[in-house]
Amino acid sequence: MINKKYKKIIYTILIFFLLLNISTVSAIELEPIILQLKWKHQFQFAGYYAAKEKGFYTDAGLDVTIVEAAPGIDTVQEVVAGRAQFGVGTSELILNRYRGDEVIILGVIFQHSPLSLITLTQSGIDNIHELAGRKVMIEPGSSELFAYLFQEGFTQKAFDLEHHSLDISDLLSGKINAMSVYVTDELYLLNQHHQSYNQFSPRMSGIDFYGDNFFTLATELEQHPQRVKAFREATLRGWRYAMQNQDEIALLIYDHYSKRHSLGHLQFEAESMHELMQPELIDPGYMNEGRWQHIAKTYYQLGLLPENFNVEAMLYFPDSELDLKKLQKTLYYTAGVLSVVTLFFLILFHFYRLALINEARLKTMFDHTPLSLIVLDNKNRIRSWNVEAEKTFLWRTDDIVGKNITTIIPTEIHPSIEKILATVHNEHRIVCNENINVKKDGTEILCEWLNAPFKDKYDSSSFVICMARDITEEKQLKQNLEKAAHYDSLTAIPNRALILNNLKQALVIASRQRNKLAILFLDLNGFKAVNDDLGHEAGDLLLISVAQRLPLAIRESDYIGRLGGDEFLIILQDVGSLENAQKIASNIMEITNQPCMIKNQSITISVSIGISLYPDDATEINALIHNADLRMYQAKQS
Repeated sequence: MINKKYKKIIYTILIFFLLLNISTVSAIELEPIILQLKWKHQFQFAGYYAAKEKGFYTDAGLDVTIVEAAPGIDTVQEVVAGRAQFGVGTSELILNRYRGDEVIILGVIFQHSPLSLITLTQSGIDNIHELAGRKVMIEPGSSELFAYLFQEGFTQKAFDLEHHSLDISDLLSGKINAMSVYVTDELYLLNQHHQSYNQFSPRMSGIDFYGDNFFTLATELEQHPQRVKAFREATLRGWRYAMQNQDEIALLIYDHYSKRHSLGHLQFEAESMHELMQPELIDPGYMNEGRWQHIAKTYYQLGLLPENFNVEAMLYFPDSELDLKKLQKTLYYTAGVLSVVTLFFLILFHFYRLALINEARLKTMFDHTPLSLIVLDNKNRIRSWNVEAEKTFLWRTDDIVGKNITTIIPTEIHPSIEKILATVHNEHRIVCNENINVKKDGTEILCEWLNAPFKDKYDSSSFVICMARDITEEKQLKQNLEKAAHYDSLTAIPNRALILNNLKQALVIASRQRNKLAILFLDLNGFKAVNDDLGHEAGDLLLISVAQRLPLAIRESDYIGRLGGDEFLIILQDVGSLENAQKIASNIMEITNQPCMIKNQSITISVSIGISLYPDDATEINALIHNADLRMYQAKQS
């Protein structure tokens, strides 16, 4: 008999093992956090209101309080001081980082800065160089405007810099000659006063900064990584909703947050922001490390940063090193659980060796362990086979005992499995692996195996005890989730997220190898007529037909993806020249123009294509897409 001490240990281990397989659901309290805006409530912050009011923050387990700013409030310092966990800032967050504020940028909202300098047409100042000696108001945090003026040869002494009153009437009255404004905001007031104006954007001189960014601190990310990730995802979800439902969110802001701006003013903001965000092409929150580095270089030229300031440490990406560290922690936890399970089986093996006098009791434990357990002899013949193994592989114990383990393994992988078991036998160490197995009815399943060595009580025979777990459904679910996240559900080709990621990687390769890369922006002509005349089902069938034809016109090294609607994006790697890209575009047009049968009707449809070439047309992803989109539109018009 096993003494009471050993009996207690066995029962304790079995209870612990069963508890590992029990999942409990507990209510999660909402975490209170504060978001500090950079200005007063208006459509400029629509995504945050949408995330709060539509319940996206609540779904993420967050109770978010949105605090508006006022003149004199420094958003960054509110977060640094701990009065808020998250904030909305400008590209000057780079300077805050350099000065010692451990800010982490979570995402970019405006792909282009909304800041511009404005003069009234009646002032006669229609050239940026005519500002010399004039009175100019530039609000704090407008480094892109100073960089623009510096690029045009100005110094701060070249004009009379006034304190910004944030009141457009100072420009209307002639008190000052030029004023910095947000093109999404103050231009509405000028239009209401029927005032014509001249607008000077930094982009006119190649200064293209990001606009509003939302951020947190490194300490927040280190201490609450899941909260940061949840806030970011819910915020971006809010921005997508806000830009797709502008009128609804404008009314929400007017009713629940502020009537400082009229509904018309809020709707003007929404329309102006649409151009700066380009939400159809670029997902809210997207940012490029290379572009941030370019912004840092501009600050260096202004004397505000050292030459080689590295922005990488202040940018947060879900797949960045910070997330990899969190993944490592998860893997460490998994490894720990596996170690406990392994320890359990090692102890079980030990008792199996010592407790032969109580073989019936041990057999009960073996048979009813909630995992498939199989004991092999030194010839890999099955000696023992528990109840769970019967359920998993459909072989009864009496039928399988004495057969070689290869009975449940496909023929083509016999050598690799025999090699694994030889390692266990000869080197006396535990080996884990995954492989396909064959059930008695011929069905194939994927199993996860843990193979451990042990000897009998006389240490004269070598055995292996194998633990198996069917992970077929688990793997299939993972594959389905990955496919749903990266492939278009209608056409089965890469979706917007995947094709933009492919473009990002292709640009890196083209830059490294100094090759030319072409982007083809495709839009079907007459697609709306097909939808209207034959119905949306016919439109879907047409899109599927086009998606099946397009790969026939490109090379294996090229990429194709659906942006949405009837728009497609094609990436031509190492294309060599514009002429080569045009030849491929001609092939695409030819193959697309061929008739196809939809609902027993022959339909012929054409396609408009815009081409953008790297690095000839642009080197930055957004500019390349914009150029291709513009040329596609020109092709459609002609």
